[in-house]
Amino acid sequence: MPAMKEIFGNQRRYFAFNIWDTDSIQAVMDAGEEEKKDVILQTSSRVFAEMDKEAIRRYVDYYQSKKGIKAYLHLDHCRDIEIIKSAVEYGWDSVMIDASHLPLEENISLSNEVCGYAHSKGVIVEAEVGQIPGVEDDISGTAAGYAKIEDIKKFLDNTSVDIFAASIGTCHGLYKEKPNIDHELIDEIAQYREIPFVIHGGSGLSESELKNLLAHNNVRKINISTELKQSYRRGILNASEKGLLSENGFEATAVKKEIYKEIKFTAEEKLRLL
Repeated sequence: MPAMKEIFGNQRRYFAFNIWDTDSIQAVMDAGEEEKKDVILQTSSRVFAEMDKEAIRRYVDYYQSKKGIKAYLHLDHCRDIEIIKSAVEYGWDSVMIDASHLPLEENISLSNEVCGYAHSKGVIVEAEVGQIPGVEDDISGTAAGYAKIEDIKKFLDNTSVDIFAASIGTCHGLYKEKPNIDHELIDEIAQYREIPFVIHGGSGLSESELKNLLAHNNVRKINISTELKQSYRRGILNASEKGLLSENGFEATAVKKEIYKEIKFTAEEKLRLL
């Protein structure tokens, strides 16, 4: 397992892309090669449960050696300790325990339980304070507003998590209006503790909004999920418009190429901002 300082040392920053199979991995990693940027490949707990974990781990190892970049596997938003343990055992580089829906004391307790197990295997742990609204695969958050700085301080004082997320005004899924991001809260967290901060709900943020977030020294990981799924859908629609889905002359590889182009383009757009 790579050490914490290897992944997040020297102020290294990442876009973390939610993937679901080797095709999506290939598109994101090809974008990384094109832009000469390392990437984080995220699996939701639902996707993780359905995939061949050993095959994905081996494919990422093989493809990063071929491409000459680093690609780290991360288990995103997970509330199931057994799934987290499974990700650790299958060689995921980092895991996220999402107990933000629970009272703070329970969040602290569960986060420490995960830290105890994951750290013994050299795996990085992410956790969250304040529910981020919206839906991320099988994880939904309904709480509105922002995390309280006093809760954040108490959480950081009483856990040994490695990277940290909090509700700052972003949301999962598609934005219906421009989000009101609390940049002062991000700075307050940085002043209190030097810990890599994670932005959830990066999909749909404008280039200027993403640049403003990356201007914070502690913002080290920005998650992109919905935009990659939309890219997949757009690839299918492009294929349909080109007649590639017609019964006569249907060519699976041509459809696959349209999907690949859209996912790779989206990943490249983000990586150019780093």
